[in-house]
Amino acid sequence: MPIAHGPAVCRERGAIGIMTALLLPVIIGFVAFTLELAQIYNRKAEMQALAEGIAVSAARKLNGTSQGVGDALAAAHDLVTSGPRTEKKLHFRYHGTMIFLDAAIKFSNSPDEGAAWIGAEAAKAAPAGLAFAKVDTRELDADYGKVELLLIRVLAKMAPVQLSHVAIAGRQRLNIMPLAICDMSKDPAQPFKERANADGQSELTEYGFRRGVSYNLLKLSPHTTTAVHYMVDPVSLPPRGGNFTTAAVGPYVCNGTVELPHVIGKVLNLQQTFPIAQFVNHLNSRFNNFNATSKECSANSAPPDSNTRSFAYTGANINWMSNPGRQVADPAATPNRMETVADVDPSNPTSATYYGPLWVFARAVPWSSYKPGEPEPAGGYIPFEATAAIWKSLYSPGPGLSTYPTDPKTKLQLPPYFATQAAGAPATNFPGVMYRRVLNIPLLSCAAGSAAGNVLAIGRFFMTAPADTNGIYAEFAGVTLQEQVSGPVELYR
Repeated sequence: MPIAHGPAVCRERGAIGIMTALLLPVIIGFVAFTLELAQIYNRKAEMQALAEGIAVSAARKLNGTSQGVGDALAAAHDLVTSGPRTEKKLHFRYHGTMIFLDAAIKFSNSPDEGAAWIGAEAAKAAPAGLAFAKVDTRELDADYGKVELLLIRVLAKMAPVQLSHVAIAGRQRLNIMPLAICDMSKDPAQPFKERANADGQSELTEYGFRRGVSYNLLKLSPHTTTAVHYMVDPVSLPPRGGNFTTAAVGPYVCNGTVELPHVIGKVLNLQQTFPIAQFVNHLNSRFNNFNATSKECSANSAPPDSNTRSFAYTGANINWMSNPGRQVADPAATPNRMETVADVDPSNPTSATYYGPLWVFARAVPWSSYKPGEPEPAGGYIPFEATAAIWKSLYSPGPGLSTYPTDPKTKLQLPPYFATQAAGAPATNFPGVMYRRVLNIPLLSCAAGSAAGNVLAIGRFFMTAPADTNGIYAEFAGVTLQEQVSGPVELYR
């Protein structure tokens, strides 16, 4: 028997129909808004990934040379531009491929938004000090960041959304010590000089230093017979004030870093006299000497070197030399100058025992290996051979080469640091980090009678033995490019 529908039921159905008709556009609007909001969010994420990925990839290539800028541009193109292995490239709209334009990237020596940002061609022409890359996706094809609001436009007239992102990446930190010493060149206008040793062996000297010779870094001066050295503010440059307390500087001595993006050509915040007594433990953490009481350094943030063997001048540690007699080259009796016997005129021979340990980390380099105006090759200069005849020529009358180590794997004669790397490895905090004993030291222009000037270069000095309150004992290993001692690339925006 059919069920009768009364007037009330009909009215209820009619009300539901009316409500559905009224609410349907709202429901559709919410669905459309949700879908297209997700599309906007995803496109924004794509633009952010694009800008940040390019900025980081480009900044990693910057090394202070025109080639570095060119490599940065190549890295940017390779990250996005269609080509082989396109599936590895960054995309928009999930699968759309892109083309990078050089106008989207600029370079600077500061991460500040208001810094002087220059384009690719200007950067190639003046690459020195450029450590930061800024990418703005607005300079790319506008279609990459455009989101058409197709569903919402059914309900309302809305223009497409245009999305973009700006990213800044670069290296804010340098792996250099907050210690500076003076350039020891006798002719500051020619920091790279030929030293004519006996038997025609011409040697490269750099900023007054000889590779393979050990110096007490706190017993040098180019214009006085009193030592000159400086503590460097590790976190600020002039005109800002200096930070020179032990608590402020100590962690940077442990790590061998400063929070400065560039120092070459800069005037630093300096405090005359590096207070060695306050930082002996910090320096010697590289030899796995951690003070359990004061805990100046942490093995996690400032690990020891992978080779903690001390190459003290006495005992079996100097088995490749015959009685070096000193830890560093002996002081020379030079008027108005504090230098070593290794740095005086080659025509003035001295005792064979006055040079200290030689070639622990670096060998002397022939003058012919140096090419004016060109940086040192990535693999280093070709050094002198390790022979007694060479040593006699370079270090008249010659301390005597006896058993220069031969690496058991390569069968090559190597400086002891490399040939004996396993010896003296730390029992704790193992395995350590290679080259932690290399101190990168700013070399300052120090005119006679004037305050220290700007940074001319960064010298590499290898700690041959632990420091003490009398000095820092380190072998000169050449100068290095600022970009080669830069810290990791970081995102700043």
